[in-house]
Amino acid sequence: MPELRPARLGEGQALYDITAAAIAGLAAGHYSEAQIAGWMAGRDAAQYEAVIAQGGVIIEDHAQGFVEAAPGEILRLFVRPEAAGRGLGARLLQAGLALAGPGEIHLNATLNAAPFYEKHGFEALEHALYTHPGGSAPVEIVKMRLSRG
Repeated sequence: MPELRPARLGEGQALYDITAAAIAGLAAGHYSEAQIAGWMAGRDAAQYEAVIAQGGVIIEDHAQGFVEAAPGEILRLFVRPEAAGRGLGARLLQAGLALAGPGEIHLNATLNAAPFYEKHGFEALEHALYTHPGGSAPVEIVKMRLSRG
């Protein structure tokens, strides 16, 4: 089983590629072409390098998925379409939850990902619209919470 490990500088392109593949392959059935196109508009590998430099990013060793977390929240979790449904997302979520720390955890889920998070104990709080930086078409998201003791 491929290992999960902290992302290293120089892997920004891998994170960008995972994100783009997941959006195009997994979110496309829930969002319009304009929304999908706007999602990655203005993004590049350098932005993901900056995210890696801040810490809090775990990547699967064969670059099939990654998670970014901060105290109290899961910021991003993306898995390549070919790796979806094989347990990698659950492993990444557990790694992200460990990084996020104890107590309540919040996240913004895409419509296609909300059932995955519900399966792992998150509850939907509300639906909202989000416009990605550089994008013009807002996307519907689900604000979610995991209550832990």
